[in-house]
Amino acid sequence: MYRPTIKSNLWLGLMALVFIGLYYWSENSLIRVRPNDYSVRIKAAEYMKDGLETLIRHRFPEIDQAGQIADSMLIYHTMLGDKDSPITTDEGRIDDKITVLNPNFAAAVVDMFSEAGLKKGDTAAVLVTGAMPGANIAVFAAAKAMGLDLVVTTSVGSSWWGANSPGFTWLDMERVLKEDGVFSYSSAGASAGGSDDNGGIRLSEVGRELIAEAIDRNGVTVISEGSLSENIVARKTIYERYKPLDQYDAVVNVGGGIAAIGHGMNDKWISSGVHKRLPLINYPNRGVVHLFSDSGVPIVFIADAIEIAERYKLPIAHLQLPAIGIGKLYEHLQYDPSIAWISLILMFVILGLVKYFDIKRYKWREEKFKQDAID
Repeated sequence: MYRPTIKSNLWLGLMALVFIGLYYWSENSLIRVRPNDYSVRIKAAEYMKDGLETLIRHRFPEIDQAGQIADSMLIYHTMLGDKDSPITTDEGRIDDKITVLNPNFAAAVVDMFSEAGLKKGDTAAVLVTGAMPGANIAVFAAAKAMGLDLVVTTSVGSSWWGANSPGFTWLDMERVLKEDGVFSYSSAGASAGGSDDNGGIRLSEVGRELIAEAIDRNGVTVISEGSLSENIVARKTIYERYKPLDQYDAVVNVGGGIAAIGHGMNDKWISSGVHKRLPLINYPNRGVVHLFSDSGVPIVFIADAIEIAERYKLPIAHLQLPAIGIGKLYEHLQYDPSIAWISLILMFVILGLVKYFDIKRYKWREEKFKQDAID
């Protein structure tokens, strides 16, 4: 019976050294890999940067040097409102508002759009508020980079530190961006927002009038039907003017607009990210995103900016904006598969050769033993 015989220290030592060498070769074969849509992500981030700089020029016309325009503090002075104002409808976290001002956030939106199955020529229904104008711009930038069509509705009111300057609401930002040719998208309808989508209990009559003026000066259709449920139906009607709900390729919600999510508690049940279907839960009330979900439309939910930033390794509330094209969104390290396969094949080849010569030696010894026995 054959038994391995090549087991000298020399052979075992040589094999061990070779195998260790192959292991370290594979272990150190890390290469940088870019996603297939790398160029689209770069474009989205650049479009978002263009949008932010355009708004800076509008707010600070005396600023005309590129270096000054790119200054992060100017971006914050332009995009962050006050903690409170006449059109503030709710509380909010300033960390969220700062985090979404990073142009690389638009690349994260591209990734979410791709996960939802969106591609060039597709149409998405979009619901935004004044709470996170940076995230709104990121959605527009990602859509432009991917060649998407958008149908947009807005809740003008804002939480703390959002687009809550009465003379510079999200609708004003949207108009400036369109007039300057940065984006072609604009809202098809707008409501006041707040806890009932008609201003809520926090908004004074002065605040309601200021929002009505913002909607009027930007030429947007008013959504004000008297109740939350009627406003939800009005939004549904606006989207259906373009195409039936089930023919949209995705619905994108930015922020916690009550008409979008149906009830303030619902954002606890719907996590930020992509959902092929919303969780089957007994929701306190159903909003526009539920209507799309019932029609089989994927949902891109952008509400918790910090959660999204952590997922994509983006800085959180960092005052110094990072450069475009750096980080997990654009490239990652992985082992070189060709080197791993070569190492594995070499190991099997070495083991095969050892066994081959071992068998050959065994046969030689067996033949020699038989010859000696005959003699």
